[in-house]
Amino acid sequence: MTTMPAAPLREVADRNDQHVRAYRASSLIVLLEDPTTPAATKDAVMAQLAPWSNAFQRMISVRTMFETDPQLRELALRHQQEETGHHEILADSHEAARTPRWDPVVEAGAAWFVDQFRVLPGLHRVVLAHLVLEAGSLAFSNAGALAFPGNAYFALHDEEDEEHIAMGYRLLAERQEWRLGDVTELLDRAWQIITMVSDRIAELALRDTAAPA
Repeated sequence: MTTMPAAPLREVADRNDQHVRAYRASSLIVLLEDPTTPAATKDAVMAQLAPWSNAFQRMISVRTMFETDPQLRELALRHQQEETGHHEILADSHEAARTPRWDPVVEAGAAWFVDQFRVLPGLHRVVLAHLVLEAGSLAFSNAGALAFPGNAYFALHDEEDEEHIAMGYRLLAERQEWRLGDVTELLDRAWQIITMVSDRIAELALRDTAAPA
């Protein structure tokens, strides 16, 4: 099988790396990595994170359900098997995560991803799942591991996310039916959604633990 020329794939990787670096400077990551952030605020992050973690299970299920390409469906199934139940691990790892909070911004961001997994071509689903969601998860887990040393949820994601990201790049290298402009546009949009949701989680955690005026 011929492979996609290195230059377009390198452009995709460089563009995604730019988004990852920008995401590492987002409000949520900074809040978790800041040693002066109060413990109560960090705990509030876990409560606000739970709905997104629950929604992630819907995302990977919908991806598998709507994938018809045999190779991509096999990848989707493998990814789903490795991610199934992680929302329960989050709930078990921290008391605050056992009582999810509902928020329209977080819900809207999750709904955007669920919808994209229904309608996009298979390789674009790969981009969303492996280059955006998993890369975002890795950056978040690295920050979470600093905020919550020894937490099982963050330790699990730190171990698995790098391999899940690599899965995506391997598929893009093997398969040629994608256009650079389409993929970079999808990356740009998806990272905006990820950042929107993360900023909202940080905002809610700070709001919930702010001292009364």
